Amino acid sequence: MAARKSALSLPIDARATSEFRAFRARTPLFTVAAGQVLVTLTLPERLSAGEVEFARRLADQAAAYAAEVERLYRSGSRSSARSGKGRAA
Repeated sequence: MAARKSALSLPIDARATSEFRAFRARTPLFTVAAGQVLVTLTLPERLSAGEVEFARRLADQAAAYAAEVERLYRSGSRSSARSGKGRAA
C-alpha cells in the first residue's frame, strides 16, 4: 500500500504574500500566506545535504512557476480574464 500524503491547495491572489527570514542562531523560515492560511517551511536545527537539495529544488521550481505566471500574464491568458484585465483565453 502506498503511503498517504497530505495535500494543500492554496488559492493565490494579489493579497497573498511570501517571506523569507534568516536568523543568526537558528535555521531560516519561508512563509506563504493567502487568505486565512499561513504555511511556514521549517528545518531541523542540524542540516544535512537533503535539506540543502530540497531548498535548491524549491528555488528552481519557484523560479519556473514565476516564469510561467509572467508568461501567462503577458499573453493575457486565463487568470487575467477573471480579474477583468487582459484578454480571455
